[in-house]
Parts: sequence; structure tokens; C-alpha cells
Amino acid sequence: MSFKRVTLSIAIGLLFANGMLANRPEQEFDINSITYIEEEIEIDLGFDTADYLPEGFDPYTVYFDLNSVSYMEEEELPQLEELRVYLPADFDAYADPSSVDGINYMDSSDVIEMDFDTAEYLPENFNVYQRK
Repeated sequence: MSFKRVTLSIAIGLLFANGMLANRPEQEFDINSITYIEEEIEIDLGFDTADYLPEGFDPYTVYFDLNSVSYMEEEELPQLEELRVYLPADFDAYADPSSVDGINYMDSSDVIEMDFDTAEYLPENFNVYQRK
């Protein structure tokens, strides 16, 4: 074997061994060890906000105590037996309608009067169904 070939084989072997050792971490990685740089962003609003805030305003001071709010007690919900008075005798909330006859429609015979004339606010000969 020639000297160049032996030297080249040793160099390649050392590089290979170095690459194998570099792939194996010496210590376990802890994600909490990463130091993050927090950039403080300044936003220019074009005016001084201190002019619009009260004197001595501190955004980190709690001005309202949530524990001072008194809440109303919730009324107990009516039981199913109490509600059966308002339901039909054969009512089943989980029934699937099997035909068109099983679908109930709301009766639209009630006319609502609104004491408001829309014609005053619309252009003459206005037709909502006419296409332009």
C-alpha cells in the first residue's frame, strides 16, 4: 500500500468517526434553556394617549372588584312532568318524521302591523323582484 492511500484511509475513517460522534448528543436537550429575545414594539398612534387618560391612570391596577357583584339565583328549571301539559299526548321529541305529513309547519296567517310605511323611503316604482 502506498503512503497516500493509508493517509487517505485514516483521514476518511477519522471524519466518519467524528460524524458518528457528532450525531450523538452529549447531554439531553432542555427546551427551557432557550433564551428568547422579546422585541418591544412601539406603535406610534399619532397622538399622546396620556392626554385622554385620567391623571394617575395605571393600566395594571384593578379598578373594579368582581367579588362585589351579587348574582341572582337561577330559578329551577321546570320538570318534564310540568311541561307535558303544553305538549300533545303522543309527543316524542326523538321521533324522526318518516313522511312529509310528519313535518309541522308554522302557520303564517298572522299579519304583523308595524305602523311604518316603507314607500316613503323607497324610490318610485321600486320593485324588489326586478333584476337590473
